[in-house]
Amino acid sequence: MKAPEPAPLLGVDFGDGAIVCGSMLQDGSRFFTHAFPGWSDELPGTGGSGPVHRVPALVRYRDADHHEIGEEVVRGGYLDTPTTARWIRSYLLEESGALVAAGDEKRVTFRDAACDLLGALLAQTTTAHRNIRSVVFSVPEDAPHWYRDWLSKIAHASGMTACHTIGECTAAATGYGLTVETGQSFLLFSCDETALSLRIAWNNGSSESAEMEVIGSARADTGSVILDSWIAQEIVGKSHLIYHGRRGQSLYDAARACVPGVVQQLTHGDEAVAGFSDPVSGRQIVVRITAGDIVRVFADHGLPAILDDVVRRARGEALARGYAGSAPAAVLMTGRGSLLPAVQELVRERFFGVPVHSDRPLDAIARGACRFRSHSVSSACIRNKYALRYWDPATREHRYRFLVHSGARFPSAGQVARITISAAYDGQARLGLSLFEIGSNGPGTGPALELVQDPAGGVRVTGPEKDADEESRPRLVNGTQPALLTADPPGVKGEPRFELTFTIDRERQLCLTARDLITGAIVRRNTPVCRLT
Repeated sequence: MKAPEPAPLLGVDFGDGAIVCGSMLQDGSRFFTHAFPGWSDELPGTGGSGPVHRVPALVRYRDADHHEIGEEVVRGGYLDTPTTARWIRSYLLEESGALVAAGDEKRVTFRDAACDLLGALLAQTTTAHRNIRSVVFSVPEDAPHWYRDWLSKIAHASGMTACHTIGECTAAATGYGLTVETGQSFLLFSCDETALSLRIAWNNGSSESAEMEVIGSARADTGSVILDSWIAQEIVGKSHLIYHGRRGQSLYDAARACVPGVVQQLTHGDEAVAGFSDPVSGRQIVVRITAGDIVRVFADHGLPAILDDVVRRARGEALARGYAGSAPAAVLMTGRGSLLPAVQELVRERFFGVPVHSDRPLDAIARGACRFRSHSVSSACIRNKYALRYWDPATREHRYRFLVHSGARFPSAGQVARITISAAYDGQARLGLSLFEIGSNGPGTGPALELVQDPAGGVRVTGPEKDADEESRPRLVNGTQPALLTADPPGVKGEPRFELTFTIDRERQLCLTARDLITGAIVRRNTPVCRLT
């Protein structure tokens, strides 16, 4: 009998302007993107791959229960209507409270729109490919703490039995066939629909994990939509047609419709042809655009200076955070704007001597998400230790209460820790938790910390922190998103106030449930606190 074909893996790149869903056989022999008839468009592949199918990240509501998505919205001419949710991921990551009209004076949130969009794509995938039951989402490294768990809930509601996530920078590197090694840094250049951005990512972990940390980033609101408008203006100028008002808009729209074809032609040659009908006379207009024309147009609009500013700000942020590492291993180009040779040349000029990968800008992240699962060697265990730090006034020193020890498995079978906390002073209304990560001892020369557990469950640091090895020194990991508990009525000094229990979910998230011991109310339930490593 013929052996069954290995089940494909699904990787999802949920971008600002489009979604790419790709699959790779578990043996890594073939990668392809999924077409969704009526919802997706198709662009020629680059780098010797097949076509790339993309679903525009659009949802248009007829009412709260009926909607169109992707290309249906584009074909219907609903891009700019109040009933269309656009730039969905940007609104999500900003945690915007904006609402979208959904008929009959109803409104939906952008999170609702994202659920409708992703849920429809995943449900159709599981229906059409019954052997696909595992999905890997690429996730921005600075995504809100709830984002990964939220994606997991959508996946499971759509019929997936397993859901995993991977950082976008790691996915891009893996998608370009690169191995992320300890101490390496990469530059992720993206020119998507909404923005031009640069992220500096660094793998400062052990070889057990390929995940990277973004240590510097900057962006400008000059995405591929803006670049397309500049090219359309050049086409209009070369047509030698001068119309104003409604006729002028019709002329621009006709030129704008030619831009995707012009971009595709320029990826394979030095000249492109744009053909469209004169909106007044109806005669056919043919305009020739060269690669040199695009370089000139971008220079006239100041794109080189915009890119220089983004690079300067990203590097400045990395330096401010203490990064002074070696040259990056590579520059990774993603996004539709990165298809343009003129954009690629600007990037190469600014990173001379660094390998620039630009042949898979549309599907590198989705491809890397698939490879992450097939090549992942990390175990289902937490590598570092995690503890809450508190001040002991009796000994006048900080102590640490361990919540998670290295080697803990995830998801946890039950609670990994249970503690009770009290107010530090009378009338305290907000109680915070400072979570610290304590890594394994590294090869450095400084003395390692000696952590001694006391009978009360605390941990005393017997060596001075400033002399600790960099990898074993406690590091605050929830400083930007502290877990704050509100006491109502305010707490009394020393009186037990909140009972806290902790679990670890399937995405390595340490989750908190908090019960107010005075009122009996559950004030937090399975709230993600930090993603563990």
